[in-house]
Amino acid sequence: MNTLYLDIFSGISGDMFLGAMIDLGVDAATLETELAKLNLDGYLLHVSRKTKANIDGVKFDVHLLPADGETGEGDAATHSHEHSHSHEHSHSHEHSHEHSHSHSHDGDGHSHERNFADIKKIIYDSPLSDWVKKKSVAVFRRVAEAEGKVHGMSPDEVHFHEVGAIDSIVDTVGTCLALHLLGIRSVTCSPLPLGQGSVRTDHGLLPVPAPATLKLLEGMQVKAGPPGDTGELVTPTAAALLRVVSEGHRPPDLQLECIGVGAGNKDFTAHPNVLRVLVGRRPET
Repeated sequence: MNTLYLDIFSGISGDMFLGAMIDLGVDAATLETELAKLNLDGYLLHVSRKTKANIDGVKFDVHLLPADGETGEGDAATHSHEHSHSHEHSHSHEHSHEHSHSHSHDGDGHSHERNFADIKKIIYDSPLSDWVKKKSVAVFRRVAEAEGKVHGMSPDEVHFHEVGAIDSIVDTVGTCLALHLLGIRSVTCSPLPLGQGSVRTDHGLLPVPAPATLKLLEGMQVKAGPPGDTGELVTPTAAALLRVVSEGHRPPDLQLECIGVGAGNKDFTAHPNVLRVLVGRRPET
């Protein structure tokens, strides 16, 4: 199984991408072991099955552990995706989570922002494969460049908020790891749905897609997407991942071997918020 096609009819985020890869057969325990090589503390992983509009898929979440001095009650690590490999849980934040201001926590309980150099060091200092490290760093470089262009600063000056937090590092590196573990050699995707409405950010209410996400989509094929007030359907992390790993938008000719479904956070009335991934082999010529 060396060719992958992403059917993005209802949106894509880093956790949806990774959930679909796990549904394809990536072992969650192996993924967790590999991610531990990043030497990041303060999170747990949660993999469960979710049904969206009667379509079953894998929900992947990263639960941030409370920093020292926090109670851990209520929204405890709700701060974003939560993760533990056992129980179902409620999940409140939407696809637009990557625009809400949030700090990551070190093992000592102190929170801070990370810039591109910080994230690059975390990834390159790990013993992960060269391919995974190269692709993961390229994703964050894309985000830094887009944010810098939008805000009128160099990529090195960009301080990541949620995009630089633990959950997005895990989503990004985890997705690259999953592609590597499955031996995927070619990735293409459908046109990307723009969504409708607005998103609330640190910088106020912005139209969907938000400026940095729109910059990341520049040069890619987009479409209107499902009808209704859908909000943001493609997150910055997902857009950057696709810029790095996808070779284009044309569905490949392949011998279909396996289908995976990743569940999103939103609940639509007219369609399921899921991502479908198709994997197979190209016919021999």
